[in-house]
Amino acid sequence: MNNSSFRKISLIFVCFITMALILTGCKSKKSKETYNGYYIFGINATETKVSYEKYKPKSDSSLALIDEFIKKMQQEPHDLSMKKAIPDDVKIDDSVLAGSGELSLYLNAAYSNYTGTAEILRRAAIVKTLCQIPDVKAVEFYVAGQPLTNSKMETIGLMTSDLFIDNTDGEKSYKQQATLNIYFADSSGTSLIKEPVKIQYDATLPLEELAVRQLIKGPSTVKNINSKKLLPTVPKGTILNKITTKENTCYIDFSDDFLKKPNNITDEVAIYSVVNTLIELPTINKVQFSINGEQVLIYNDNINFGDAFKRNLDIVRKND
Repeated sequence: MNNSSFRKISLIFVCFITMALILTGCKSKKSKETYNGYYIFGINATETKVSYEKYKPKSDSSLALIDEFIKKMQQEPHDLSMKKAIPDDVKIDDSVLAGSGELSLYLNAAYSNYTGTAEILRRAAIVKTLCQIPDVKAVEFYVAGQPLTNSKMETIGLMTSDLFIDNTDGEKSYKQQATLNIYFADSSGTSLIKEPVKIQYDATLPLEELAVRQLIKGPSTVKNINSKKLLPTVPKGTILNKITTKENTCYIDFSDDFLKKPNNITDEVAIYSVVNTLIELPTINKVQFSINGEQVLIYNDNINFGDAFKRNLDIVRKND
């Protein structure tokens, strides 16, 4: 091969490589483009967090978009792992958009049937969907003609996009504050002491799960309390497999580490620290335990562990 032929082949090769790099760069740039369209938010199948799917609306004006988005949230999502934000029994009788961007939604009385995390998640999904509309700056709910209130009967009022924060899994969730009463063991290990613990959380976790996770962490992780006078009640390594509440009974499933009670506390203290903590929540009056999905009938060869437990205040003493 002469030098002229070699140069021609080299030039063709260089051109080929250059084009390949350009095409690859274009493809890479395209793949990194962010989605700037709309979403319809709902909740996941287990009702533990907000989910969403992309949506291309047909309307242009804000009023038409409000109606379209509400109707879309009343329909079953294409994603089978999602539930719609607005259940069948909940109706939005009217929506009023003020010139200042405040959108008032008037829901029927059926919305009152949804409480706790189930309600907060649905509310978050509705607000997040509607706050995407350019003229909607905030959303407020009215139920049966009355302003929506929280569990303390305080009016919730306007909800803006600022109330939704990014969490670790990339979703957005409704920011809440609460004080949970957590029962730890006293220094003797024979009694329980109630400690109010302030937490800030989002709606992807139910309060009962937050309370149990605080118990698992122990008193040493709580600020502004004398943890030297308190003992942890949940054994190290215990995993909370699942926790759900149905008809005022909380069903809690631990790993078998929960059965390895610390030696410095009594059996009753270990069990009722969990029971009393959970029954402090207004939606719970009984607690049913299971271990790795199985019913364990006897705890530590001493206590009937198969039945649901009610609150026990006999082993609670006042904090000094």
